Amino acid sequence: MWRPSGYFATSYIEDIRLLRTRGQKLALVFGAIVLLVLPLALSPTWTRFATVAGITVVAVVGLQMLMGSAGQVSIGQAAFMGVGAYATAFFAIRGFPFPLPILLGAVCATIVGALFGGPAARIRGFYLALTTLAAQYVFVFTVVRLPADWFGGVNGLSVPLPTFGGIDFFDTTNMYYLVLPFVVVMVAAAIFINAGKIGRDFIAVREDDNAAAVLGVNVARTKIKAFGLSSFYAGIAGGLLAYQSGLAHFEQYQVNHSLWFIGMLIIGGMGSTLGAVLGTFLILFIEELLNNVAPQIAELGILGKGDIVYPLVSVTVGLLVILVIIKQPRGLAHIYRTLERKAHLWPFPQ
Repeated sequence: MWRPSGYFATSYIEDIRLLRTRGQKLALVFGAIVLLVLPLALSPTWTRFATVAGITVVAVVGLQMLMGSAGQVSIGQAAFMGVGAYATAFFAIRGFPFPLPILLGAVCATIVGALFGGPAARIRGFYLALTTLAAQYVFVFTVVRLPADWFGGVNGLSVPLPTFGGIDFFDTTNMYYLVLPFVVVMVAAAIFINAGKIGRDFIAVREDDNAAAVLGVNVARTKIKAFGLSSFYAGIAGGLLAYQSGLAHFEQYQVNHSLWFIGMLIIGGMGSTLGAVLGTFLILFIEELLNNVAPQIAELGILGKGDIVYPLVSVTVGLLVILVIIKQPRGLAHIYRTLERKAHLWPFPQ
């Protein structure tokens, strides 16, 4: 039986090519068809879930480039997402045409992220984590204390629906199709970035600062670039979520959301864009599933009275993170690649 021996790049252009084999091209076409027809097969509730999951994927993919590729710890991704959301709302309320508010919000998030990422040039690990954690509290303090005419104070900002070709974006299906191009472009861009010079610089800094400097990498600039790029992704996600929910409010971007993003990344697999996507969808699917079954569990009184959804989700995600760290530190992405390799080599011995 004949089997292909594998794909081997013979040039740099081939090495960074997104689609290398016929199977990958067919998978891309199939995936595109699925994404396009998905809302037609889903209820409005699950279409909304797919939309929110896609938005979250953008934020987690950005965090993956910072933590997975560049090796910089951040507990402030939700804060930078909030900056993007508030800036998007600010510009949308003042009549800026879509999608300009989202892009301007992402630029604002990039600037703020780069400022908080500046200390990464000199500190690392626990102290860097504390610096990014401070971003969460600075963000909340700022939007609450500034004049209510700017950011709405404790009430947040209502975001007008985007106007684009007379389409009603209050409809969940139309909102899905509005968000989808952003998600596809941002994920594809992350794959290209990781495969290019910027991605190699990130990996060099992650592995060894001193060795990277010897190789000619500007370590300080690379770390700040990683924070800025990650924050840009968070800003795009925040702007999309502001439009999707119709509201920009600081309670949507608390520190627990940043921790959840890290959990998604750990479960999916650090250093892998595919892992960021898989981890995000798995965690959000578990949350949605528990949202549906928790009321029935509460009625039985097994776990006590009151709202048990959030504790159930938190415990489940925590146990998953522990299980992945112990059993499969490289996450779902590694499991997927292992299965893919076995399928490719079947029926030959592994």
